[in-house]
Amino acid sequence: MAISNRELPHDLIAEKSLLGCLLVDSHAFDEISDLSLMKEDFHHPRYGIIFDCVKDLASLNQPIDFVTVCSKLTARGKLDEVGGKEFVATLAEDQASSANIYHYAKIVKGKSSMRTLIRTAMTVVDTGMSHTGEVDTFIQDVEASFFKLTNEAKSGRMTTLNQSLKEVIKDMQNPARKPGEIGGLPSGYHKLDEYLLGLQPGQMIVIAGRPGSGKTALGINMAVNACLETKLPIAIFSLEMQAKELSIRILSYRARVENRKFKMKTFDAMDMQNIARAMNELSEMPIQINDSGAVTLPDIQSQCRKIKAERGLGMIVIDYLQLMKSHTKTPSREQQIAEISRGVKMMAKELECPVIILSQLNREAEKDGKRPSTSQLRESGAIEQDADVIMLVYREDLNNFDNKTNIAEVIIGKNRAGSQGVVQLAWKGEYTSFEPLSKMDGPPAPQAQQKR
Repeated sequence: MAISNRELPHDLIAEKSLLGCLLVDSHAFDEISDLSLMKEDFHHPRYGIIFDCVKDLASLNQPIDFVTVCSKLTARGKLDEVGGKEFVATLAEDQASSANIYHYAKIVKGKSSMRTLIRTAMTVVDTGMSHTGEVDTFIQDVEASFFKLTNEAKSGRMTTLNQSLKEVIKDMQNPARKPGEIGGLPSGYHKLDEYLLGLQPGQMIVIAGRPGSGKTALGINMAVNACLETKLPIAIFSLEMQAKELSIRILSYRARVENRKFKMKTFDAMDMQNIARAMNELSEMPIQINDSGAVTLPDIQSQCRKIKAERGLGMIVIDYLQLMKSHTKTPSREQQIAEISRGVKMMAKELECPVIILSQLNREAEKDGKRPSTSQLRESGAIEQDADVIMLVYREDLNNFDNKTNIAEVIIGKNRAGSQGVVQLAWKGEYTSFEPLSKMDGPPAPQAQQKR
């Protein structure tokens, strides 16, 4: 390739000046620690070797100067390799102070990132020219390589309390938010939002329940309500139901037409009017559904990164955790679930949006009709540790067939941002949805036309 004949980006003056600052000021290393510099970041091999010795001295809390650095180089057998004491002495000759050390360090790190980016791109081209496997696998590998560079650029940064407080004040003064209005995405259920204070960016929100309890319905209802209110894109990954079946559920919920009528085609004129109204409403909503049963966490990350880059991303819904396949070769299923759980949390932080992930409870939750607890999350205790919010769906009518009240309890068993508690909702099985017990507590509910 033509680029191989050109020198990669570097700045030897900045590298030399950075080392000079470290030699004239023993405490200057602390000022650049957040950049996570390594010897590989230096283009000149000798500068990299010297920096590695400086870094080692700093980690041992030892003084950094000409004498200690030469001593460390001698101990490693590297003094002659870098040019002897004379070369080390030249580094500090033209450096009067360490005032600009952070500026020099950023230049060095920036040039290093550019070199890594170029090398990665060259590797992609070379690999692509000879790749014989699946195209999708190659694309995922390429995307992961470049996204790794982005994450490395973000990592290690320290933020002062003063900077964080400025962000808090900025949010408080935001005229778009009215007094009493929640800061995150609304769930559509006001009583629930009083506990959760909105669905916050970076949160991993677990909705758990036994099969048939309505956990999918609650997750989808919350996603549709949030999209209706904010118009932000929603990504739904349904490993259990097909997109068509899920779409019917959403349409039934918004049209107020019984789910069974879609399967039996027993609509009346008023039903058709309500379906048409709901279709117009839903067709404008940026909701995307992936119903692949073989989707992995890297697949979800890849697709959501693309959505976020193109249009922004409001929320991710995954139905459900125990059906997800691991992309690693870890033999233990419990360990696989733990890895997926941790990956979901990291994805929420990376994409800066809430991720609702549905989870099953183990069979202990069915015994004696007792209310479920967070310790009954199936297959891994890591889910309980990673989650910011855990909501457990409990319906008395599933355990007691004589109970006809259809009142469901959403038990908030964990809530890092607020308090725990129980919110009662009405279960409407005919629409596969949850609704508030009081109109004052509800989502922007659709107004079904009534027969006259």
